[in-house]
Amino acid sequence: MGNGDGEGASAATLAKDLAGKITRAARDGNRLVRNREVIHNLALKDFTTIGARGTSDVLTKYRNLSFVSKVTNRSAAVTEVFFGVPDERQRKIIEAAADYLVSSGVQLLVMDKQMGLHPEHAHHCRTIVTAKYARLLVMWDKLIFNLPLSEEEKAPGQILIMVPEWGEAAKKLELPPRVILCDALNRVTFVLGTDYFGEIKKGHLRMAMYLEKVRLKQGKGGGLGVHAGGKVIRALDAKSGTLEDKGALFFGLSGTGKTTLSVHHFWLDAAKKETVVIRQDDFFVMTEDGAAFGTEDNAYIKTEGLEPEGQPLLYTGAISPSAILENVYTDPKTLDVDFFRYDHPFGSGGQCLNGRGIVVRRELDFTDNRVDLDRVDLIFFITRRETIVPPAARLDPEQAAAYFMLGESIITSAADPTKAGQSVREVGTNPFIVGSEGEEGNLFYRIIKKNPSVQCFLLNTGGFGGREIERSSEPLDSSVAVAKLRGYLGGTKHPDIGTTTEITLASGDKASFKIASVLYEAAAGGKRVRAKNDLKAILEEIDGGTFVAKDALLIEVAVLSGQKIRIQDSAAIIREIARSRVEWRKDEYWGYEVPVAIPGLDLGRYDLNRYYRPDELAALLESLRAERRQWLAKFKDLDPVIARAVK
Repeated sequence: MGNGDGEGASAATLAKDLAGKITRAARDGNRLVRNREVIHNLALKDFTTIGARGTSDVLTKYRNLSFVSKVTNRSAAVTEVFFGVPDERQRKIIEAAADYLVSSGVQLLVMDKQMGLHPEHAHHCRTIVTAKYARLLVMWDKLIFNLPLSEEEKAPGQILIMVPEWGEAAKKLELPPRVILCDALNRVTFVLGTDYFGEIKKGHLRMAMYLEKVRLKQGKGGGLGVHAGGKVIRALDAKSGTLEDKGALFFGLSGTGKTTLSVHHFWLDAAKKETVVIRQDDFFVMTEDGAAFGTEDNAYIKTEGLEPEGQPLLYTGAISPSAILENVYTDPKTLDVDFFRYDHPFGSGGQCLNGRGIVVRRELDFTDNRVDLDRVDLIFFITRRETIVPPAARLDPEQAAAYFMLGESIITSAADPTKAGQSVREVGTNPFIVGSEGEEGNLFYRIIKKNPSVQCFLLNTGGFGGREIERSSEPLDSSVAVAKLRGYLGGTKHPDIGTTTEITLASGDKASFKIASVLYEAAAGGKRVRAKNDLKAILEEIDGGTFVAKDALLIEVAVLSGQKIRIQDSAAIIREIARSRVEWRKDEYWGYEVPVAIPGLDLGRYDLNRYYRPDELAALLESLRAERRQWLAKFKDLDPVIARAVK
C-alpha cells in the first residue's frame, strides 16, 4: 500500500515541513483565515452549488445547508500511503502543491478540531482548504469535536491539506490531476484535485487510526480502529431477569445498513424501561480491555431512499435545520429535498447514488452526551447477501476473527449493474487500513480472546433465496443480439430492472422476486464470458467483420434479489439477542450456530430447502466456501487458526 512498513522507516519529515511552509507563507501574507463566521458565510455562497442549482444560496426549505460537489465519491484508486520518505514521483507532487499554495496568492482557510473525546484517544486535527471550498470546512466543523481551550494553542497532531482546484495547476506541470498522498508516519495528507468531503473525514481517520494501532502494538495504550457504529442496548435479559446495558458494535460496508442499525431503537419495550443509547455511527477505537472509544460528534449518513417509516430517527435528523446535506437532490424552485431522486449535474450518467448528510447526534432521540462504550458485549458483522447466508449466526472467537477478515457483502445494482450480486470484500469492512491486513485480523482476534464475554454474530441484511435465471438466447452475431449487446455496453438500463418475476421454488411454492439487474454472457465452445471488457472485444470483432466463433450465443441473465430481510426482521433479531431469548443450534456445514427460534419472527421464511433443490444448494454452499477460503489464503501473516475457522 505504500513505501516501507511504517515503524522501521526513516523519520523523514518532508510532508510535515512543507505543511509548515504553506501555513507560514499564508500567515505572513495575511492569506490565512481562521474565523469560523467568515468561513461559514463563504460557504453560504458556494460557487459549485449555486452554479449547478441556479439558486441564490445553498439553503433548503428546511433552512439547512445542501451542497453539491463535482466529485461524488472517494478516490481510492489514486490514494497512496508512504511512511516518512516519499518516492520521487510523490515528492515531486507534494513539492509542486506546496509551491502552488505558497506562490499563487490563493487564500487559505484553516480549522483545528478534535477527533474523539477521551484524552488517551483524542487527536488534534488541522485541516487547510483553499477559500473557494469553504463548504468543506463547514462540514468538518459540524462532524467532529471542538478542541478544549487548553489545546487550542498547541501544535496539531495531524494535518490535511486539500486543494480541489489542483487539476488546473497539475495540467501545466504534467502531473496527475487527482491524487491523495498520505504520510502515515508524520501524519500529513495532501488531497489534490477532488472536492469530495469524504476525503477529509477518511483522511484524518486513516492517520489517527494508524497511530492508535502503532501504540497498541508497542504496548503504549492505543487500540484498533474499527469501521463500526455503536450503541448501548438496555434490555430485559431473560437469563438474569434484570435490565442490562450491553454495548454493541455494528461492522458493515457501505449500503449494508450499518448506520441504520446503529441509530435504530429496535422497537424495545419502553414500558419495561428498555431503550437504546446511540453513541456513534462510523468509527471506534477498540482497546484491549474491551472498551470502545468514539471518534466523531455527529453522524455522516447515506441518504438514498431515506424515509420516515423505516428510518425515523435519521429522516428527522436529515431535515433538521442543523443538518448539512451533500449531493442530495434539492429542487431549485421549491427548495425541497428528495431522497428518492438522484439527478446530479456532475454525477456519472447525470446521477449520484452517494447522497450524504451530517446529522446532529444529540438532536436524535435515544442519545446522551457520550460517544464511548465502557464495555463491548455484542459485535455484529453486517453482510448483505441474497442467497444462502442466514439472517443471523453466532460465532466463536476464531470464526469472529475470520468474518472480520472476510468483510463481505455484494455489489449492488446501484453501484455497478454489470457486477450486481458479485461478492465484494474489505478486511474489517474498513477500506482505510494502513499496513498489513493480516495483522489487523490478528489484533482483532487478540482483543476478542482477552474479552471472552464478548459475543459475536453474523447479520445478513440482504435477502434469502436469490438466484440467476437465464431468460433468452440468440446467435451472437444476429442483429437482435448485437443491438442488445450494444445497448448493454452503452449503459442502457434494461426496462425489466426493478420489476418482479414469479418463479416456482424447490418446495413447489410460487414466489415473486425483484429483478436486481439484467446481464449478458457470450457462450461459445463450452465457455462463457461476462466481463464487460470481454464483451466489448467481441462486439468490436463483430463490427469489424472478424468474429468467427461458430454457434456462439448471447445469453440474457436476470439476477434476482432474495426475499428481503426487512429492517423489522433485523431489529427483532438484535433485540432478542440482547434479551438472551434466541435459541441456537450448530450448523453442521459452517460450524457456526444459527437460530432455531426467535420470538416474533417466522424463521420458516429462511429455510434453505424451501428455496433450493439439493443440487442447487450444494453448489451454492461449495461456491461460497471456496470463495471465502480463497480470500483468507491471501493473508500470509494471518494466524492459521483464523483461516481454519471457515470449514
